[in-house]
Amino acid sequence: MWYKINFMFVVTLIVAHIIKSETVWFRRWPRKVHLTSEECLRGDGIDYRGTMSKTARGRKCINWADADMLWQTGMVEKHNYCRNPNGSHRPWCWVRRGIYGIKREFCEIPTCSSFNPTPRPQQSTDTDRTCGERMRTQKEFKVVGGSLTTVEIQPWITSIFYRGHFRCGGTLISPCWVLTAAHCFTDINKRNIVRLSVYLGKNAINETDWSREQEFHVKNLILHEDYIETGRDFNNDIALINIAGKGGQCVARTQFSRTVCLPPAQSTLPSGFPCYIAGYGRDHTGTYSQFLKEGQVLLLPDKKCKEAQPDGSSFTKNMMCAASLNWKTDACQGDSGGPLVCEVQDRIFIFGIISFGEACAEENKPGYYTRVSNYNKWIADKTGLPSYTLGSMYPQK
Repeated sequence: MWYKINFMFVVTLIVAHIIKSETVWFRRWPRKVHLTSEECLRGDGIDYRGTMSKTARGRKCINWADADMLWQTGMVEKHNYCRNPNGSHRPWCWVRRGIYGIKREFCEIPTCSSFNPTPRPQQSTDTDRTCGERMRTQKEFKVVGGSLTTVEIQPWITSIFYRGHFRCGGTLISPCWVLTAAHCFTDINKRNIVRLSVYLGKNAINETDWSREQEFHVKNLILHEDYIETGRDFNNDIALINIAGKGGQCVARTQFSRTVCLPPAQSTLPSGFPCYIAGYGRDHTGTYSQFLKEGQVLLLPDKKCKEAQPDGSSFTKNMMCAASLNWKTDACQGDSGGPLVCEVQDRIFIFGIISFGEACAEENKPGYYTRVSNYNKWIADKTGLPSYTLGSMYPQK
């Protein structure tokens, strides 16, 4: 009897030890998997930012930067996650084919409808009374033709992509509306505006940081009905983009995403007034910055703007021009549509849209801009936001 009791006691201890071990082992695994909206598939997956790195056939993706077909995608990121950079029907990646070849294969990613991501808390938006405010920062590094800067300095700047490729800059003038240049979008019609996407909070066009960025699709693209391109010079080079997020929301106000103020109609600043341009485009060496850059320019008198053009007759009242003192800072290819902003009594107003120029940062060849204050009524009519175009935050004389 004593042996039987001892045997049962030993068995009990062994079972208890196994149960304890199993319990500890199973606790290493999460009880429930939560996918964020960036990790699951929405629509064609052009905004997918998850970490799936195998194709639907089980093949391992190769690094995008190592692929030998970069000209087709513009992807130079150093990872091998599935992406949709060219507007295909779903994300894909490159896989090895034989010894030297590579080919494209699609990935199989769970759709967001299979999960219930935790919604973001409601955030405030800018109004016509809170425009033109920005955070002061010392994070600037001098480079040729301007300064590398952080987006907090120009939180209203937008980067506009078409089919996954950077197209032009823009400026947020209300939580749902972006002001940009018409010449950037003459090849885009209502049928393919779905391929446009707009980002705020980007420090670099080839990097993504969802802790500060916001992404939006385009509901409507409005080019000025009297836009005229004469080959070299542009009149009425202005456009509006109506944006919305996945849930229909507009831009949430953060230190990285703010609206700029519109000045009152027909308002002007004196020649020599210092203003700022910003963008992700080329510098005067012909190299794309990729990173956001800001440069100071001085407004020039209309007479100088007209004289500086090869065909001065094409300079109109809807244009203005500016240049730096040493002619080394200028807007260039890739900056089109971005802002020329001026600070008036600690508030930022947009006076110009980067439009055109002959060469980049060359002496006696200023940059030309659309004169925004000539279009207050047009902006109010198209957006239905007359309060934003009054320029009520502009100092009264």
